Amino acid sequence: MKKTYKLAGVMKKMCATCPFREGGLPVEDLLVERALTQATPICHSTGPGHLKKQVSKKNLACRGARDLQLKVFAAFGFLDAPTDEEWSRKARSLGLAR
Repeated sequence: MKKTYKLAGVMKKMCATCPFREGGLPVEDLLVERALTQATPICHSTGPGHLKKQVSKKNLACRGARDLQLKVFAAFGFLDAPTDEEWSRKARSLGLAR
């Protein structure tokens, strides 16, 4: 039987120090590569290991990385639209999430 997972929460907006924020620090190619080939990174302003002002006590996915993923996966036709709702629908349709 295939194991399914509860999808992690995602930041509603980019945090003030998001490396994916336009006009912010340049995003290293490694961050982009990881977001598109490995996993969604956790926002560094959330969870017990937060770096600056803690936005959430729970770990949440990085909004900037998720926006990048949504745009790229929709452009490739993997997602029908670049939205969180489509991300969740696709994960459920593939049997990856509840």
